[in-house]
Amino acid sequence: MRIPFGLDRLPRDPTLRSVEVGRSPLRLNTEPVPPDVMPLATGDHAARVTAALAWLESLCGDYAPLRRQFIAAYFRFAASVIDAHRTELMAWLQRYDGLYAPEDFLWSALRPLPRGWVPVGEHLLPADMVFWDGVQPLAIELAARDTDRQRALHAANVVIMRIEPTAFDRLDALLPPSFHRFWDGERLPSSPFRRPIPPAPVTVGHQPQASE
Repeated sequence: MRIPFGLDRLPRDPTLRSVEVGRSPLRLNTEPVPPDVMPLATGDHAARVTAALAWLESLCGDYAPLRRQFIAAYFRFAASVIDAHRTELMAWLQRYDGLYAPEDFLWSALRPLPRGWVPVGEHLLPADMVFWDGVQPLAIELAARDTDRQRALHAANVVIMRIEPTAFDRLDALLPPSFHRFWDGERLPSSPFRRPIPPAPVTVGHQPQASE
């Protein structure tokens, strides 16, 4: 299943900007970030966070301050979850002799899809944010009152939350359990700031035989 995102209106081919989801949660580190998002200081955690924030905020659309504020609040929430479990995570990573830090697990958090479109049968319904937890999508509307989009998603039996702007600093109490302990199931910390591995070159011409 593919979830389009970063779109106010669907183009003729919505797969042009979409992400494929399946039986695993869609995390911040599931896919490499686009090459133009890579910061110059790739080993600097703060620089990577700044770059990821800027990239996700760029997908929120024009005149969308609430979406951008939610993205920033979501990263603060994920960082606070790591801080709350720092002792546990440090004990787990101790065997790697300083190769990893607890902050590296930030990229295991579920990835928000700003202006995401939830597949419902043969249709796609829009939401301010869409997450995929490995089982189902979660749509989030950022509004003080119920919206037409919220009602449409609810009528389609999509799991939908409305989060008021005044509650952005309480995401730890509002977001469901799948958003907490997001490193569970991860073998090691992994960053989305990685270069895709190019395919192996194909050799054309004479191929030596084993007897040669």
